[in-house]
Amino acid sequence: MTEAVQTLAQLKKTSKLTRLAFHKNGPKSFKRGQGALLNALLENDGSTQRDLVNVLGCDRGELKGVAKKAERNGYVTIEDAEGARTYAIKLTERGREVAEKRVAANNKTAEDILDCLSADERAQLNAITEKLILSMKDKGVNGKKKGRKASHCCCH
Repeated sequence: MTEAVQTLAQLKKTSKLTRLAFHKNGPKSFKRGQGALLNALLENDGSTQRDLVNVLGCDRGELKGVAKKAERNGYVTIEDAEGARTYAIKLTERGREVAEKRVAANNKTAEDILDCLSADERAQLNAITEKLILSMKDKGVNGKKKGRKASHCCCH
């Protein structure tokens, strides 16, 4: 095994363990579905569907399904907004509590994972991983799978 393969194996193992730590200690599915919607609404409460489609990177139909489910769970309300066929989505008190709890859990888990690194080491890690990401994108690795919808939606 070459040094390059060993290094990438370490990155893969780190990524897997990080996902497991978030799964164990933090909220599940916070980057998709209702979790992503609640997170977006923490920053943009009362946004229209059009705004949320842009923030979440999904289509209106996918967003509508997620919003209806979140409404049934008591996390949001869906209200008419200005304009034809436009609605705004607002967090309920329960939805805000869930979203804030999830953000706090994510922050704590991230701090727990990275507490072994100094501030300088964190900055170096960020710079190195960003450099690797850009290099892979330059080589045509973009995360899109062939034969699947090339959507970056976090709603499904």
